[in-house]
Amino acid sequence: MKVMAFVGSPRKGGNTSKIVDSICVGIKENGHAVEVYYLSDLDNKGCKACGSCQENKVEYCAINDKMTAFLPKIADADYIIVGTPVYMLQLSGYTKNFLDRLFTFYVQSNHTARYLPGKKYITVTCSGAPAEAFRNVTEYLNQLFSGSFQMENAGNIIAGNLLNKDDIIKQQEILKQAEDMGRKLR
Repeated sequence: MKVMAFVGSPRKGGNTSKIVDSICVGIKENGHAVEVYYLSDLDNKGCKACGSCQENKVEYCAINDKMTAFLPKIADADYIIVGTPVYMLQLSGYTKNFLDRLFTFYVQSNHTARYLPGKKYITVTCSGAPAEAFRNVTEYLNQLFSGSFQMENAGNIIAGNLLNKDDIIKQQEILKQAEDMGRKLR
């Protein structure tokens, strides 16, 4: 089983990455490997809306950056985990930039998807507000992954009241939920 996890927070070791890491602990207990990437470390030049991926001029993307090299690996993965903090009422910029580059997996001409249908995904969202305040961010991610990419939801974690870097440590039940979620991946 191939699992790729993407953390959309530039704050390494922060709340979002701690939850994603907990999911990975559960996955590794089942003997599976997982690759974790910080989106802030990727050389992602952003989607330029050139249309090359939609016109089948390239297999994935015409942009020459590190993100393009990840696209075949994402297509080959069985599970995708995306974790993001909530910034200014929405996904982090790193996460949005990443998601825009996944446009190559959406077939605009007939509103289907390629490579990703049937694969599974997990989302993690973290905010300083109460967890329910930004449920819309998770709904957006579910709409994108379940709807547009026709993937199967393997779980969502919505964490709130996380103002400081290590606040998630005070919410051990969420870290346990994350590990349990990782253990269930098959």
